[in-house]
Amino acid sequence: MIAQAAEWFRVGRRVDLGRLANACGVGRATLYRWFDGREQVVGEAIWLGIAQAIERVESAEPDIDRAAFLRSFSRLAHEVREYPPLARFASDEPEFAMRVLQSSGSVVQSRLIDWVRARLTDLSIPGPDGARGVSREDLAYAIVRLAESFLWSDMIIGTPPRPDKATALVELLLDSASR
Repeated sequence: MIAQAAEWFRVGRRVDLGRLANACGVGRATLYRWFDGREQVVGEAIWLGIAQAIERVESAEPDIDRAAFLRSFSRLAHEVREYPPLARFASDEPEFAMRVLQSSGSVVQSRLIDWVRARLTDLSIPGPDGARGVSREDLAYAIVRLAESFLWSDMIIGTPPRPDKATALVELLLDSASR
């Protein structure tokens, strides 16, 4: 079902839950038992693409070090922001896109936080006791929220997206957390 929703999303077709349920041979009520609603289904569809992008950028970085993480982060930020279906979605449905991508209940946001936290764990940043009272979970959350603010600045405040600025700021955060 999510694969079908991801395909519709990729080709620019609106993910309508009634039509999706019908296309997958299940009732609409069944779909709502499996998922909380359109926001979750679209989030799962988007995550499928982001997870594939993560695999691509990480496969290009066999080393697990700070520099490799920053290169992966930068490539991922550019891929996500430049992915035409996602850009189209953000343009066509900006308020809904912000909820799907950035809300506290977002599938996309929570899994990105998990990805960043796992990389920070690999790098032992911050150390086991945190840094200045900031835990790894807090730092991962801050990194993702910071990235969102620069990647989706056109939706948030009307300025052009700046994935390179997000990467530079993440590097500053890592520098500080490593000390």
